[in-house]
Amino acid sequence: MFLFNNKQQFLVRINPTNRQRLINVLHKLLITKTRAGSFPASECGEFSQLPKTSHVKLQQFETFVMPRFSSQNVPVEQNHVLMIRMDNAKIISHILKAINFKENSVFCCTKDGLKVTVEDMKSVQLNAFIEPGIFQSYVVKEEEIKFQLNLTVLLECLNVFGSSGLQSGTSPALKLYYNGHGTPVSILLEESGVITDCKIRTVHFDPVLDYDFGTSNVIGRIIMSSECLKEVFCELDSTSDCVQFSMSPDSANFRITTFGHSGTYHVDIPKASDVIESLRCTSPVSFKYKLSLMKPSIRPLGIAQKVSLRIDDTGLICFQFMIKVEDNHNCYIDFYCPADVDFEEDE
Repeated sequence: MFLFNNKQQFLVRINPTNRQRLINVLHKLLITKTRAGSFPASECGEFSQLPKTSHVKLQQFETFVMPRFSSQNVPVEQNHVLMIRMDNAKIISHILKAINFKENSVFCCTKDGLKVTVEDMKSVQLNAFIEPGIFQSYVVKEEEIKFQLNLTVLLECLNVFGSSGLQSGTSPALKLYYNGHGTPVSILLEESGVITDCKIRTVHFDPVLDYDFGTSNVIGRIIMSSECLKEVFCELDSTSDCVQFSMSPDSANFRITTFGHSGTYHVDIPKASDVIESLRCTSPVSFKYKLSLMKPSIRPLGIAQKVSLRIDDTGLICFQFMIKVEDNHNCYIDFYCPADVDFEEDE
C-alpha cells in the first residue's frame, strides 16, 4: 500500500508480515510531528485507520520494508563525498544527545574522524569527537567536509524506532550519505526489516570558535571521576550567579564555590581522595564562571567515565569527557567556557 501526502514527500509500503511493525514506527513519527505542531493531535489515532494523507506533513521520512542492508537494496551513487555505516545507531545518538543544548550543529568530517560542534553566543562550546574505528565503514572523499544542520531533527530521525530496539535486544543499523555543499544529509535506518529513509536539509555553516588550548598556557589540570563531579554540580546553589574553581600547588584540595542568597558555599575535594586521579597546578588558580553557562556540561557528565578539567592562564576552562562505547572504543566530548570578566572585576 502506498500513501502520499499532497507534496509526495511521504511514502509507506506495507508488507502484511511487517504491518504491525510499521504501525508502531508511523505512530512514533506522528507523535513527534504532533508535538512540533505539524498537524492536529486529533489525527493521532490507531493506524489501522490512517488519517487522510493530505493532513500528514512528514517531510523528512520515507518508511518501507526491506531485508537487512545490502548492496542490492540500498541505492549507490558515485557522487557521495561522505559515507558512514554503523550497526548500532544508538551509539552516535547517545553521544549527540549529550551535546544537544542548541539546535544548530556544525559537522566536520576528516579522515581522522567526525567532529560535531554546538555553541552558544560564540562563547560556550561543546564538541563531540567520534573516531573512525567506531563505525563499520567511514569514507571521506575530501580532505575536510563541513556542513550545518538541525541537531534536534537529526536526533528525532535517529530515534524514530523509539525504545523498541532496547526492549528486543536489537539496535537500528545506520547508513549516512552526503553529496556535498547544498545537498541534504540522507540517513537510512534499519530495524527488524523496516527501513526508514530520512533527508535533512543542510545550511551554510557559520564559523565556530577555534579554541587554542595549548599545553604551554595550562596552569591547572585535574583528572577525576565524572560521577563525583556530577554530584557536586547537581548540588550547587541555584541562587548563585557564578561558580568558582580554585586550586594551587600548595593546597591539598580542589575547591568549588558558589555565592548564593544564603551565603558562600564551598565544596572541597581532597587531592589524595580516590575520585581524583591526578592534580597538577603550576600556579594558583581561581576563576569564576556564569553558572547558567556551565549547565550544558552536566549532560555529558552523566554518560562519561572520567573527566579532565583544564584551566589556562586567561581563565578559559575545558572539560574533556571520556565516554566508553562498544568494543573498547572511546568517544570524547569537550566543553569550553571562558571566565566571566565581570565577576572577576567585582572582587
